[in-house]
Amino acid sequence: MSVLTSASKHYRWTLWRKGVCALLFCLLIFLLHPLPALAHAQYDHSDPAANATLPSGQPPAQVKVWFTERIEPAFSKLEVYNKARQRVDAGDSHMIPTDDSGLMVSLRSQLPDGGYTVVFRNVSRDDGHAVVGSFSFVVGNMPQPPPDNALLQQLQTSGDNFNVWSVAIRWLNYLGMAGLVGALTFLLLVLRPAQVRLAADPLIKSDRELLRVRSERAIQAIVVGSLALLLVGWVAFTFYQASVASDSSIWQAFGNGTVRSLLFESHFGSIWLPRLGLIALGVVLWLFWRYGVHEGGISYLLPVYLFLLGIGVMTTTSLDSHAAANHDPGLWIMFDVLHLSATGFWIGGLLAFVLILPATLHILLPGTGDRTRFFAALIPHFSRVALASVICLSVTGILEAGSHVSGDGWLSAPAWWQLLTSPYGIALEIKVGLFVILIGLGAFALRRVSPRMRRYAADPSKETGAASFAAGSLQRTFRRSILIEVGIGVLLLLVVGGLTSLSPPTQASTRTGNALLQQGQVGDLSYRLAVTPGTIGSNAFELSMTDANGKPVTKTNAVLLRFTMLDMEMGVQELVLQPVAGKPGLYSSTDSILSMGGDWQIAILVRRPGMDDVRTSFKIVVHV
Repeated sequence: MSVLTSASKHYRWTLWRKGVCALLFCLLIFLLHPLPALAHAQYDHSDPAANATLPSGQPPAQVKVWFTERIEPAFSKLEVYNKARQRVDAGDSHMIPTDDSGLMVSLRSQLPDGGYTVVFRNVSRDDGHAVVGSFSFVVGNMPQPPPDNALLQQLQTSGDNFNVWSVAIRWLNYLGMAGLVGALTFLLLVLRPAQVRLAADPLIKSDRELLRVRSERAIQAIVVGSLALLLVGWVAFTFYQASVASDSSIWQAFGNGTVRSLLFESHFGSIWLPRLGLIALGVVLWLFWRYGVHEGGISYLLPVYLFLLGIGVMTTTSLDSHAAANHDPGLWIMFDVLHLSATGFWIGGLLAFVLILPATLHILLPGTGDRTRFFAALIPHFSRVALASVICLSVTGILEAGSHVSGDGWLSAPAWWQLLTSPYGIALEIKVGLFVILIGLGAFALRRVSPRMRRYAADPSKETGAASFAAGSLQRTFRRSILIEVGIGVLLLLVVGGLTSLSPPTQASTRTGNALLQQGQVGDLSYRLAVTPGTIGSNAFELSMTDANGKPVTKTNAVLLRFTMLDMEMGVQELVLQPVAGKPGLYSSTDSILSMGGDWQIAILVRRPGMDDVRTSFKIVVHV
């Protein structure tokens, strides 16, 4: 017995050690290779540029605007207004033929000198979120038009993407996915192996065949319930996405033809039918499993097919998520699917564990110790699944969160500032907190409950063994613990629904002395931007850049800063930086563009001959 105990401890230690090593390795790779984050289809650049001044008598024939993500042409548009709020475009807003991240619109001929405001509304093709914004340009010696919030309100009436409808519908879909994949994982990796162990245990006195049938029927009920949640959740999300795309209420989107356009003219539509088909196929497979032949053959493998189908449903979710909007979307979609799968294995498995107990415990004869042996058979298998899920969730969660929070590295000060202050970061903190609580409860079951339950199960004595009062007390303790875990898991999925409704934050700056500083690496460039004094009014903007070899960047076509006031709509303002004589790689300008206290986003754009443009953005806080 001591040899077996020692071998078991060695196995568990080896498993934990490998898991921790894998986590640390992936974390190290992430720290050494940070990736920039995206936050919906934001304004990137335009022609004419934001705040451009064009020669008198030479108005542009058209306006082109490019965004940071691909956009849905059916639900994105440009409008151009003069100072009297009269439209001066030709009403032909459409995609730029060679670029699915840009829009263009023609202008009326012979426009007079004056200021013009371009208002845009787009829907991201990658994550489905809507963005509204504006910028201005002038023709001739005229002042720039002031921001006009009334124009923006014409294009946005339904509010932010983060709302009760968005969070609740996403939570419903996540719960359905977790229930489907988790129940089948529990059946294949926990319940069936435990049944084999129970079948070989001579101490079991209850009807083992009835136990097998009832427990599998309970899993079948969870599976069909999850499929129903997925169907309802997916239809509800379709109408919600239509309301976002058309900027109308859900009820209006139902009747104004937007749903048809969404399904047949958008990226979302290309995902909608395959996902619906997977759910329908899942129902068919469940019918064969529930009412077909139950012994051997293809019927025994139907849960495997349903499990793979559940992974397919998760993949369709990742194809329409923040992961799809990131750089190298194939890689990040794979990480997101792994993250969703591990969540399903763990939280859905917990849900299955709890829901099979009413169907199975009354079959196990009281006073025989069979209930203790049942728990002793299940808990070790489930603990292995949970441990693998924790490792996968930790690795993929760190990678995904870091890619959204910071483009300058997980350990940078801007990343920690964002994590503590942005709505996305706060939701992420809540998720991590719930995750840590789940780990603690799982560790309690693995380290304290499972060994004691196995010892009781192996002891035939009525006073000290499986049928003893102490064993019954341990069962009740475990059941309370797992019920708490399920409650926290369901709450965690609700937080995930909120997290996916929010936009990942941009980078943030830090203050050193009398200047705001932002430094980091993007592409092959290392940069350092100083904003002095970083307050309302006149500021000096100095940007120094070096290439991958550490040499100053001197050959540029344009070095631009773009400013967006985040606390209120003021449009996008642009500042051109000029090279500083005698200081290679340093570009500067002085301007009063920071005219209001609060949160500002600054985007850096560097254009070089024969090379791709380099872009990055971050947030600064301007004090009065």
